Amino acid sequence: MKRSIQAVIAIFILWAAPVPARAGLFDWFVSKSADWNFIQSTGGIRILTPVTIGGKLLLPVLYDASGMSNITCEPTAVHTGVVVDKIKVSQSGTNIVIRVTTCLRKDMGSTVGEGRYHYADLSGIPPGSYQIFYGGADDSATVLGQIVIK
Repeated sequence: MKRSIQAVIAIFILWAAPVPARAGLFDWFVSKSADWNFIQSTGGIRILTPVTIGGKLLLPVLYDASGMSNITCEPTAVHTGVVVDKIKVSQSGTNIVIRVTTCLRKDMGSTVGEGRYHYADLSGIPPGSYQIFYGGADDSATVLGQIVIK
């Protein structure tokens, strides 16, 4: 009996916590890395020319996790409650690999126009010419394009 009271109190504290704290804990459980099949089923992904914003070099990534946009292919799945959480970046030699992490929508933000643009942080990657891959550099089907960092 004592253990169940403690569990109820813990659940209440988590429920009553400020929304940002709940969102962070909740995202930890529900955010996931999107594989290539998921990306394709939701309309594809496109990279654009790197830009500098606020002194940081960023790679604009056009992607709509909801499946409501045709970016590079026709969507075959709709996930209206799913949004992009972040774009992860790793570099190996002349290859840069990006990976989309999705989560459940925290607000009712737009999935059109600016809501489809996300930015991968290229800070720390030295100047040069790079091939961009999605997920892993070992599969030629996941090549997204090339960029030059000056």
